[in-house]
Amino acid sequence: MRKLVAYFIAIVGPAAVITAGSMGAGSTSSLILAGAWFRYDLLWLAVLILPLFVISVDSAARIGLVNKDRGMFSLIRDHIHPGVAWLIILIHVPVHVLVGMAHVSIMTSASMALFGYYPAETGMAGDAANSYRIAQVVLSLGFAAAIIWLLAAEGYERMQRVMTACMLLMFICFLIVALRGFQEIGAILAGFIPGVPADLPVPGQGITRDSGISMMAIIGSVLAPGALFGISYLSADSQAGAADLNREFRKSVINFGVMYGGYSLFIIIAGGFALYPLANHAEIDSVNEASKILVRAFPEVVSFMGPVIFSLGMLVAAITTYIVIVEVTSYACLDIMRLNWHYAGDNRTFKYTLVFFILAPAISAPFWEFPELAKNLLLMGVNTIVIPLAFFVLLFLLNNRAVMGEHVASLKRNIVLATGLLLSLGLSVANLPEVIQMFAS
Repeated sequence: MRKLVAYFIAIVGPAAVITAGSMGAGSTSSLILAGAWFRYDLLWLAVLILPLFVISVDSAARIGLVNKDRGMFSLIRDHIHPGVAWLIILIHVPVHVLVGMAHVSIMTSASMALFGYYPAETGMAGDAANSYRIAQVVLSLGFAAAIIWLLAAEGYERMQRVMTACMLLMFICFLIVALRGFQEIGAILAGFIPGVPADLPVPGQGITRDSGISMMAIIGSVLAPGALFGISYLSADSQAGAADLNREFRKSVINFGVMYGGYSLFIIIAGGFALYPLANHAEIDSVNEASKILVRAFPEVVSFMGPVIFSLGMLVAAITTYIVIVEVTSYACLDIMRLNWHYAGDNRTFKYTLVFFILAPAISAPFWEFPELAKNLLLMGVNTIVIPLAFFVLLFLLNNRAVMGEHVASLKRNIVLATGLLLSLGLSVANLPEVIQMFAS
């Protein structure tokens, strides 16, 4: 028990918070759908992007550790150009409000699925649909109130501990779901060989599951601009500083590499084993569909536990990402307006901003008619369009001595970040037409 407590303490911090957010509903949606639609064919991608994840987010954290009183958007404004800072904000805030709405939808649907309460089927009486909508509204406001209490009434350090505990809970939930999939070890190992799976047509619907969009969503959820910009603020507000760069890097390796890496593989394996063999696997695009058919992931005697554990995992995942979204959006908005952005007990402006960004998606989400998992897949894809700009900002600031002093980026770090810039730029150019088409349809 003491070893477990010691391990928990060792990983608590900004890296654990961002990892919990990255292991959230958006990432889980992208990964579970990748498994459901393409079986194990995209396991190689989940592994390939881990070094980029570790180095890029750790690099953004270094900026905050070295600049404790200067926010990321202040640095962009002062050392790159105010127009760049405002351009990112104008994309960052609306997208994160939409991402927040998607996660509220997953919170409500996953929590109701725990009690066997699912959306009304097409063609059913209007009363059933209205009843489900009312339940969504009530639950959305209930979750919003609970999150406001956690973030506005409690301290920064407690938030970090809660998020770390949620991360470990999600890791365990989806490990349990994935365990039975390892009986297909041959097919799983084959999934680590790089290759692009063929697009998957949806029978009778005239649509196709595009493997390129799925790949883009996986990368977009891991290298999310919100994480790259937000962790600098979390690091600045933490007790660590420039003297702790090596220790924080080790935490990044554990959290981003080991915890998130294992988690992402578990999710794809669970989806590939439990969902892909089903006749209707191409049609899956909502939480309740995925949770009900994960019965196959468990032995028959305890098959009822599949939907329960999956729904619980998705609920916690949605909450953690939602918390990160509202925090980093609040940081960014206050910083760009030159207001006090620090997460401190006496900073009322920060608390009021948090409350606004918690309530706005919670009130709007029940009225957005779109499948929950598909919402996140779409929005994670949008993230990929913004990632090149985030990598450009990191490379510029990390190599600016006026920003980093003696802690400017090493050659190895620059090579990894430049690789991320080129990769994300290529994906953005290649997949922009598909993203536009998805929004238009």
